[in-house]
Amino acid sequence: METGTIVIIVIVVIVIAGGAAAAAQLVLLPALRTNRLRRRFGPEYDHALEVYGDRADAERDLTERLRERGGTELRELTREEAAAHADAWTAVQGEFVDDPVGSVRGARSLTDSIMRDLGYPDGPMAEGGVHDDASFERRAKDLSVDHPEAVARYRATWAAGHLAEADQTATENLREALLAYRELVEALLGGLPKEHRKGNGRETGTPPAQAEQTE
Repeated sequence: METGTIVIIVIVVIVIAGGAAAAAQLVLLPALRTNRLRRRFGPEYDHALEVYGDRADAERDLTERLRERGGTELRELTREEAAAHADAWTAVQGEFVDDPVGSVRGARSLTDSIMRDLGYPDGPMAEGGVHDDASFERRAKDLSVDHPEAVARYRATWAAGHLAEADQTATENLREALLAYRELVEALLGGLPKEHRKGNGRETGTPPAQAEQTE
C-alpha cells in the first residue's frame, strides 16, 4: 500500500474518531450538567423547570446563580452574633400565641438580618425594613445555591404568610409559615440550640405531643 494511501486512511480514521468524540460530548455533557445541577439544587431545580417550562432556560438560570454566588464572599458569624440571632428567634416565636401575624413578620425580618450579617447581597426594602415581593425572588435565588431545601419551604412560607396576613384568622397558615422560617434560620445559623427550638408547643400554639413531632 502506498504511503499516500496510508496517510489518507489515517486521516479518515482520525476524522471519524474525532466526530464520534464530538457526538459523544454533545450527548454526555448536557446530561452531566443536568445531573450536577439536580444534585446541587434539589427541589429548586424542579421549581426552575416549572417557571421556565424549558430545561435549557432553567439550567441557564441555575448556572448563572452559581456564577453569581462564586462572586459573593460570605463570612462566618461570630459566636456572639449567632447567639444573638438565636435569642432573637426565641423572642420571635414566643410572640406567636399573642400576635401570630407580628411573629411571622418578625421571623421574616430576622431572616433578612441574618442574611445581611452573613454577607448575602441586599435588595430593596419594603415598609418595616423587610424585603418586598419584588426582591423576594432575588433573595430566594441567592439562598438556593447554599440552602436549596430550606428555600423550598421559604417559597411556601412567603405565599402562606401573605395569605395569612390578609386573613388574620388563618392561624394554621401562620403556624406553618413560622415553622418554615425556623427551618431557614436553622440553615443560616448552622443549627439552633435545643433550648431555642422547643417551647412545649406554646410558641406556636401547638399541643406538646404535636410539637415534639415537628422537631
